[in-house]
Amino acid sequence: MRTWTRAAAFLSPLTLGAVLIGPVPVATADEVGPLHVITCSWVKNVGTPFAPNSVTVKGFVQVDCTDKLDEANTQAHIQIYDGSWQDRGDPIVSHNTGPLIHVNDDTLKRPGTWKYRTQGTHFGQHGNVWSLPTYYSPVRTLTRVH
Repeated sequence: MRTWTRAAAFLSPLTLGAVLIGPVPVATADEVGPLHVITCSWVKNVGTPFAPNSVTVKGFVQVDCTDKLDEANTQAHIQIYDGSWQDRGDPIVSHNTGPLIHVNDDTLKRPGTWKYRTQGTHFGQHGNVWSLPTYYSPVRTLTRVH
């Protein structure tokens, strides 16, 4: 059964636009079918940190989904190895819903020669909320002279 409502948009004199009046279809709950299945996965072997200049390290993560999500939270964070992996700088968070989600991060290199990687986290929603396992890019050794 289709339900009809009247919609009207009344605009102030400062707003540009038109007044719309007319029937607008509204779906009832029994007309809405189950959500279709969407799958997401990390794009593997991408995001290896690189040095665009002498003091900066950049990396990225990518999530590939079969369709757009209703909501998403994808994070990229450069990490440095100093006996254990440690976060370097602040993470970058994207709420892009895809279907291809790409998140860049960059931070200052530590003086000396160090190993870097990009860490990624992702959770999304299309009906149910789910998360992917944490992603780690390939590792690269980079040097900062001063």
